[in-house]
Amino acid sequence: MTRRWNDELFEDRFNRLVVGGTFNEEPAYYPRYKSRYKDLLLRYAALAPDAPQRVLDVGGGQLALLCHAMWGDEAHGADIGGDHLAYLRSQGVGTTQWNLCTNEQPFESESEFDFVFFSEVIEHLPIPGHLVLERLRRALRPGGTLICSTPNLYRLRNIVFMLMGKRIFDHFRMPTDHGLGHVLEYSREHLVWQLETAGFVRPEVVFVQMHHAPNRLVYRILYVLGSPLFLVPRWRDNLVAIARR
Repeated sequence: MTRRWNDELFEDRFNRLVVGGTFNEEPAYYPRYKSRYKDLLLRYAALAPDAPQRVLDVGGGQLALLCHAMWGDEAHGADIGGDHLAYLRSQGVGTTQWNLCTNEQPFESESEFDFVFFSEVIEHLPIPGHLVLERLRRALRPGGTLICSTPNLYRLRNIVFMLMGKRIFDHFRMPTDHGLGHVLEYSREHLVWQLETAGFVRPEVVFVQMHHAPNRLVYRILYVLGSPLFLVPRWRDNLVAIARR
């Protein structure tokens, strides 16, 4: 049986705990990208049973926090560091510092989690994605599920930037004490290959348009004018992968 979804509950917890919380991004970031958090949680609710699950969120930890606040899941967040880890702990979410560009597997035992969220992270890593995805697969129990989102390499924004001669990616280098911008984005075919190479069997990767307004006015205008083109799946902004161990 899947989880019941309550829009009012999501809005309340998102505004109070995420928008009003202590996280790395500027405050305006979270309302702008609320559609992504809602999309991923809806997918999770459709997959997760009613019983509380052990959930790991590798990245900011907002999805783990929302799973704990909305459904009482045993939630854990992992990130390279930051003040937000203390905030997550204050809200009942366990935390682990994890530099994904190292070979560490920080959890005491493998097969520890029922679900792993990996949202908007893989594009920041200057190493082959399958190396990290394999460690996430080992953190899942047999039958456990990875929910991953990342920008689509062929999204319209990238096409426009190339036509304008603008840089799309950050410089490809190893991070120091801070994370990187986008050093690599994936096509659907490439992400499927990375997941299969990491040991996931028959991963499902779909094109998704999670509507939000770009920061700059000129890009907002272009976004509105180009929105009919999102009917072509390959040009949509995001890829969402569901992969099972």
